[in-house]
Amino acid sequence: MQPVMTFQKDDYFDLGIMTLTHGLSDGYANLLLPVLTLIVAELSLSRFDTGILISSFSIATFFSLYPISLLADYGGRKKFILITGLSTASLAFLCMTQANTFGALLALAFLAGAGNSTYHPCGTALTATRFARNRAMAISIHGTGGHLGMSLMPVIQAGLVAVGISWRSSIAACVIPAFVLLTLVGLRFPGRSKTIVSKQQSLAARLSDLTQQVFTNRNVVLLGVIYFLSGMATKSIVGFLPLLAQEKFQMQSSTIGLALSVYFTAGVIAKPLMGLLYNRFGAKSALFMPTLLVGVFTLGIVFAPTPAVFLICITLVGIVSPISPIIMTAVADMGDEAVLASSIGYIYTIRSLSFLSPILGGWVAERVNLRASYIVFILFVWLATSVATLLRKP
Repeated sequence: MQPVMTFQKDDYFDLGIMTLTHGLSDGYANLLLPVLTLIVAELSLSRFDTGILISSFSIATFFSLYPISLLADYGGRKKFILITGLSTASLAFLCMTQANTFGALLALAFLAGAGNSTYHPCGTALTATRFARNRAMAISIHGTGGHLGMSLMPVIQAGLVAVGISWRSSIAACVIPAFVLLTLVGLRFPGRSKTIVSKQQSLAARLSDLTQQVFTNRNVVLLGVIYFLSGMATKSIVGFLPLLAQEKFQMQSSTIGLALSVYFTAGVIAKPLMGLLYNRFGAKSALFMPTLLVGVFTLGIVFAPTPAVFLICITLVGIVSPISPIIMTAVADMGDEAVLASSIGYIYTIRSLSFLSPILGGWVAERVNLRASYIVFILFVWLATSVATLLRKP
């Protein structure tokens, strides 16, 4: 449990830089989606081609994230890797403005995903180290930036396209701020951090030691499992929400859109509250309470008697589901600083496996019904609640 410290002027400036950079990175993950129909029309893409294009960014992220986090801890050059990675992603997106074939666009999307995968392990580690005195609140605010980036970047792109700007130029406009932010990161944050490597070891042996140190830390492994299980629940709770709303209450798309907007807005507001929860109760209780309530409020969604109750329960799920600030603060407090990027990389890598959840949910819905799928999602999040009880004080 951490005491609450007061931020100084420089703290606000540095935290603002990392929060905005986090928003940019998370916004990059969906940068093609708002203009996807325009890309498909211009390049005459098939549905299969479109699916591959959408997946390429995520696939690159999945395969790159953990190796990159190991390299960040191996040399201690988290800032250099972050700047290099996000610069690569930004340049890849800029090159899309000149791409005229599906193959070129696919290769650039894959490169952007690989470059962008540097942010979470390196950016979160830099933030956790820089704000060690007030870590929980700093990481909560930092997490809010990611949520805002995902929410605002599609709106910015849609607005640009609506006034007649091409999809290529809309992508470029969203990417250009990256170079200003990355310059500030370079100026404000330290260049090299603590490492545990030995000059007498081979590269393979050093990386093996880093991995061993991550996976022998019981709390870090459990935090990854909790984040994965909660992701298996929340990814599909939101993903199947339009179908459930239509099935239960014949809701119109505009109402469903409003419900989703309220859900994500609630998450933005709730993230700083998660930091306060961590400071007050510590990791075990701070994870136990929200994950338990996600399941309770999701039951409310499933069995809501009226649309009003349905929308209230959606809002409540949005308030209690964003546990990433607790997870990231806990791994920084419970892990070794020398393998902090690797620990965060492991957690985000295992979290990314939650892409399996919609597949499982769809399979259950086809064979039983959509309500049964939601019961499965609730079981996942309550399993996360159970795992949280296994955490030990460092």
